[in-house]
Amino acid sequence: MDFSDLSKKLAHRGFIPVICKDKAEATQKILSLVPVDQTVGTGGSVTLAQLDVKTALAARGNVFFDRNAYQSAAHADWFLSSANALTEGGDIVNIDGSANRVSSLIFGVPNVIYAVGKNKIVKDLDAAIERIRNYTCHLNAVRLGKTTPCAVTGKCAYCTGKECMCNVTTIVHHPTRYQEKVYVLLIDEDLGY
Repeated sequence: MDFSDLSKKLAHRGFIPVICKDKAEATQKILSLVPVDQTVGTGGSVTLAQLDVKTALAARGNVFFDRNAYQSAAHADWFLSSANALTEGGDIVNIDGSANRVSSLIFGVPNVIYAVGKNKIVKDLDAAIERIRNYTCHLNAVRLGKTTPCAVTGKCAYCTGKECMCNVTTIVHHPTRYQEKVYVLLIDEDLGY
């Protein structure tokens, strides 16, 4: 996939785009960016699990906080995530149930790395919301054993129950003033949901 136009748009917005040919290159890029003596946080991410980056970081000595230690993850030196969708214009869109991931992505953590497979790139914000609500959330609900309507039917019903996974929607247009570096790894593979 040709990421050159998207890469230019991301750079214009203040992100640091990095084009990776596959997940192995993306994992190596993350390892080269994150210093060994710094802490790393993450929310739940199938993409990061496919990169096996947590194992690689822990093996070399990084202190790693996952979504079960979300307060610590929110104060790490680095936060790793994917995106539920990335528009062709460069908007990064996520929908969360508990907001632990999106809060860390937009405030508190000085350095962020988004690892985004080519399957998550969509035309615009409407396509992003459609993709997340009627594809991503369904697969995550099934993976997590939820009983939400989307887990059963595959389509969003705009539910309001305790298991709802769509409580907070964020659209990141630019890095915030509190962030030092925000990398977007554009990976030429289908990864995650």
